[in-house]
Amino acid sequence: MKTLKNTLFAILAVVLLTANAKAQDKALNAPVNTMITDYLALKDALVTGNGAAAEAKAKTLLSSIRTVPKTGLTTNELAILLKLEFDSRHISEVNNIPHQREHFASLSNNLYTLIKKLKVNNIVLYRQYCGMTRRYFLSESDKGKDPYMGMANCSKVTETLPAAKK
Repeated sequence: MKTLKNTLFAILAVVLLTANAKAQDKALNAPVNTMITDYLALKDALVTGNGAAAEAKAKTLLSSIRTVPKTGLTTNELAILLKLEFDSRHISEVNNIPHQREHFASLSNNLYTLIKKLKVNNIVLYRQYCGMTRRYFLSESDKGKDPYMGMANCSKVTETLPAAKK
């Protein structure tokens, strides 16, 4: 009888944890995907070398980062969100492409780490590496233009982050 009770308790615990995880995923889905969209817009502004556009897109990204719900995130995930805020804010405060690109590298690495952990992205993302600058970025295309050099086809895909299953 005691074994049956323990087994039922364990099953109930697993069901509750799974339901809680799915609810957390739903709460994160829209804000994280808005953040991804805003990141990609910032990347495109950096591809063109337009510092003013990058500044404006970074402000939009900063706003979307701040909408991500903090409840249910681990300490590590919260720390990553703070780093994303720092870099996007920094990009939004300057109109200097080399300096913006420097912070974009950090922003890209941290966003990659967060997306890989949360697995709520609605689109396939490609982690690309620019050999000339030795920096990574995320793209919605496997043939994305490099935000560090502003050129097409000079980076290589190092990892594919599949769209989350709904």
